[in-house]
Amino acid sequence: MKRTVQQNKSLHLWLHMLADELNASGQSLGDGKLVRLPVRYTAENLKEHVLKPYMNALWPEKDSTTQLNTVELQELYRDLDQIIAERSGVTVAWPDRFSQGDE
Repeated sequence: MKRTVQQNKSLHLWLHMLADELNASGQSLGDGKLVRLPVRYTAENLKEHVLKPYMNALWPEKDSTTQLNTVELQELYRDLDQIIAERSGVTVAWPDRFSQGDE
């Protein structure tokens, strides 16, 4: 089963919230912890420079998050959240209809 519309909304909300938290923690995309680019985090550059390369490493045959199924999308989130937390100290809960990312 392909990812759901709600999962897609949650993915993009998570990316926005993650960018806000990383920026608020004083980190930048160019600090070398995640990637080396001299720009502030945005949902868009996190998706292109962090999420998609990791997704392609896991599933080389998939070019878009639209091709992920519901289980793969959650696996991608869990892995990335753990890696980002280890490297930056920032973690953001997956948004759902109840919490909208609040823990």
